Amino acid sequence: MQRAKPKMAGFRDAAKRLFPLQDIQSVVELFRLELTTDGHEPNLAMLSLVAGIVENGLTSNRANTVMEGMNQSRTLEPIFPVVQMSYVEAFLAKFESQIKGSVDLSEHKSNFATREMVKKISDVVWSSLCRGHYKDKAHLQSLYSYLTGNRLDCFGVAFAVVAACQILGFDDVHLALSEDHAWVIFGENGKETAEVTWHGKGNEDKRGQPITAGVADQSWLYLNGYPVICTREMEVSALVSAINPSISSTQDSIELAELQQELLWLLYDLKHLEK
Repeated sequence: MQRAKPKMAGFRDAAKRLFPLQDIQSVVELFRLELTTDGHEPNLAMLSLVAGIVENGLTSNRANTVMEGMNQSRTLEPIFPVVQMSYVEAFLAKFESQIKGSVDLSEHKSNFATREMVKKISDVVWSSLCRGHYKDKAHLQSLYSYLTGNRLDCFGVAFAVVAACQILGFDDVHLALSEDHAWVIFGENGKETAEVTWHGKGNEDKRGQPITAGVADQSWLYLNGYPVICTREMEVSALVSAINPSISSTQDSIELAELQQELLWLLYDLKHLEK
């Protein structure tokens, strides 16, 4: 069977008209458009970038303005970061170029991803990461963190792999989630599983291996073989749930928490939080 042409990760005209994103409502409308357009999958890479840009602007950047002894209510005046379309497009092009430039599809004829392909894609993401003890820090779950600092947490790596597979046209690759881990399912009817990230120490060596190797799939880490298997819309739900409003150990961004709440209400209304 000849493989279908991969989908492009660019913007549609309807999405372009929503930019620049200047407030909470405009971000919510972008997510709504991506989630409700018939015949169009939500663009995971683009939504992750938008969420990451906003999160960085309302948390990491603002944390640098907090000065000891100053009135934080004055220091942290609400300033919603303006998200320009050109900015997001540039990051999308960078991510797409990295993935397509590293993965050869010329010999891949199937409409479904293979274990070798999933491992190759996860290796591309993994090899780009900085090495260091940062994996438990906040704000490392989005493609914005990946493309600006080469840093991702466990969930971020798995999400990046799924977003990369979407860019390459592998629509069978989806996130599988437990309370404390993330991996992917793929293949016809989603029968195959593969590790693409780590948990604890040393799990990076398991990338590409099925979670059924040994008795792992029966453990608490994999919810005894009953994880949450995501659709594209549920992957957006996972992205929104991973937003972290914390500015410091004692302070959260009110605006980012409000955005997250509005997005969760949107997903709830669209019945994408039922699982």
